[in-house]
Amino acid sequence: MVWQRVRPFLFITAGSFLYSIAVNFFFVANKLAQGGVTGISLLLHYKFDTPVGLLIILINIPIFIVGYLVLGRGFLIRSAYGMLATSIFIDLTSNWTVPPLQNVILAPIYGGIIAGIGMGLIFRVGGTSGGGDIIARVLQHKFRGIDLGKFLFGIDFTIISLSSLIIGVEKAMLTIVAVYVSTRLVDLLLSGFQKQRSVIIISSQPDEITKAIHERLVRGVTMLHSMGGYSRREGEVLLVVVQLYEMDKLRRVIAEIDPRAFILALEAKEVQGEGFSFPSPARSHLASENQ
Repeated sequence: MVWQRVRPFLFITAGSFLYSIAVNFFFVANKLAQGGVTGISLLLHYKFDTPVGLLIILINIPIFIVGYLVLGRGFLIRSAYGMLATSIFIDLTSNWTVPPLQNVILAPIYGGIIAGIGMGLIFRVGGTSGGGDIIARVLQHKFRGIDLGKFLFGIDFTIISLSSLIIGVEKAMLTIVAVYVSTRLVDLLLSGFQKQRSVIIISSQPDEITKAIHERLVRGVTMLHSMGGYSRREGEVLLVVVQLYEMDKLRRVIAEIDPRAFILALEAKEVQGEGFSFPSPARSHLASENQ
């Protein structure tokens, strides 16, 4: 019980520290910008040499007030902790200076990787670093027909575009690389490193294929009632979820029974359940085969 309460704040603390390293070692050292409130704070720092972390806190105060009035208290607790931890770590590590990189493309790539890992740890436990995330959620609350991602993109795009007036167009373009890399890392951490495929199988021999998948892959199969749009014939469509490394074996199993079967494989970002998020006793004998 104690671990469940402490765990989110440990993740947020670790993520905030990593994000501060990315900001000071790669973004500030190479005079790159960022999206959101951090981006605004960096631009003011470049212009007036003001502390980045302190600016993040000051800019976030009115944002959190509006967020509290619109979104309520529950959402803001972890966001406030994430914002404060990030701000404090950025100022504490601001003296850990490193020289600018000779190869300019390395700064947004490695800065984006470290920032993405840090933000991914924060987002994974339901926290945020405040700022643009809260503004986007407030706007979505008012304009429910527009996706949250579009608001986030609009905010970041506006700030990065304005940054070109201070740091130059080339640095702004490098910033876009950093934001893209960090976004991909966040997605990876949130969806997990395992890659699964949701496979839809349309065959004239669904029972035989289902039996073979049960016996040879030890995977569950869902049979969905279907009707052909052209033939108007009723039948069964099979749905099975497998690991990426099992796809080749699944294709061979299906081909042996019905070479004319139609197979549609879709990437599954997250799968929860026996055999995926926790071990399946029925698959224990396969562990040695995959090692």
